[in-house]
Amino acid sequence: MAAVIVIGAGISGLAAACLLVEAGYEVVVLEERPCPGGRIQSERVGGFLMERGANGVVLPAPAVETLVEKFRLEREGVTRSEAGRRRYLLRGGRLRPLPIEPHRFFLSGYLSIAARLRMLMEPFIPAKHADETVADFTRRRFGGELLDYVVDPVVAGLFAGDPEQLGVCATFPQLKRLERCHGSVIGGVIKSRARRGASDAVGDPRKRMLSSFRQGLGALPSAAAERLAGRILFGHRAEAVKRRAGGGFRVEVRGGSDRRSIAADSVVVALPAYAAAGILQRLDPRIAQTLGELGHPPLAVVFLGYPRRSIAHPLDGAGALMPAIERRQVLGLLFSSTLFAGRAPPGHVALTAFVGGARQPGLAMLRPDEIRDLAHAEVTELLGARVAPVVARVHRWRHGLPQPGVDQAQRLGSVAALESEHAGLFLTGNYFSGVSTAACVERAFATAGRVAHHLSARSGRPRLAA
Repeated sequence: MAAVIVIGAGISGLAAACLLVEAGYEVVVLEERPCPGGRIQSERVGGFLMERGANGVVLPAPAVETLVEKFRLEREGVTRSEAGRRRYLLRGGRLRPLPIEPHRFFLSGYLSIAARLRMLMEPFIPAKHADETVADFTRRRFGGELLDYVVDPVVAGLFAGDPEQLGVCATFPQLKRLERCHGSVIGGVIKSRARRGASDAVGDPRKRMLSSFRQGLGALPSAAAERLAGRILFGHRAEAVKRRAGGGFRVEVRGGSDRRSIAADSVVVALPAYAAAGILQRLDPRIAQTLGELGHPPLAVVFLGYPRRSIAHPLDGAGALMPAIERRQVLGLLFSSTLFAGRAPPGHVALTAFVGGARQPGLAMLRPDEIRDLAHAEVTELLGARVAPVVARVHRWRHGLPQPGVDQAQRLGSVAALESEHAGLFLTGNYFSGVSTAACVERAFATAGRVAHHLSARSGRPRLAA
């Protein structure tokens, strides 16, 4: 019998498990796959480095940096190249390089004069405190052109989502917070920058920067798994969580043809919402239903390697995003070898295309060779590829990223209320506070603290010091 069973060896489960083990608790981690990482998977392919999921983490992020320090990964870190500050957006069939500074973007000519005048009216738009979709929020405050040509492709790039379906409070809470607190997004940004400028004069805080590791972001979960050696059961699928007579839980586990039951005082379910719903069905159908209603449209990640001389585009940016109105067959193209050094061998470049998501889920379910050819065709037309890729890999996530709607706050409130009815049961994952690696680790740290509080109340042991 363990003190804690953690179900799932993605970064959320691994982070929570590491903190609990460090605090002296007996922990067992169950992972269906043969390797750790969940949605964070890095793979070397003939001198190229492919990321199957997340490509980096935005720092500063205290929880992630705590793990990096614990695992002594500081010297392995790499930061985004200076060229990665530039972004490309497609308009009228042509990729347009755009600066990230708001004033330079406003003057770039990417948006029409009418759209820019409409944006200047934003401070005079009455505030709305209720949640709404990203599309409704953007149209109401900034106008339809900014939605179609800026916000829509950004939503596709970050969430593989549809702004007409996603809730703004769940996906861009800072924008809604600015409106609620200041009555205007633009006004709130100006005030925030003024305050930050005053603090810069005193403390010079660190700038936000996209970072990764020399061997890819997968180095982080790999290091966590090494810390947990002997405590992770790979190839073991948790099939159901049940209450145990006398208190605690029993988890039904299948490892190959072997079935067994493992008991624990507490269970942390660190799985995607759809998977968590499956194993909690017998414990509490209400939690299962609430989690199961959250959509996860399929997403395909296509990694392509080319000789540098065969690509006409300068690739002088982080990548390119595609507005839905342009009717392309990819959501975006990441210039992987420009973003981080070491992603391609000398004389070559690495690109990553994203296909499917909420916009075109059917494309992600094509055969791998069809998805590969589709992505190469887009690279040929948009970036001027002259030859076939020397490396091409397709990884399909049949269940992609969660798509929280305007009911997300109510959904999570229901989950929290139902979770509290099962003392010792804790849920964590990317459907709570965001899909980014930093958000997942921060949530996992908080979850580990709640687990330790529960166990210490039962046993009188000291609580976890976070």
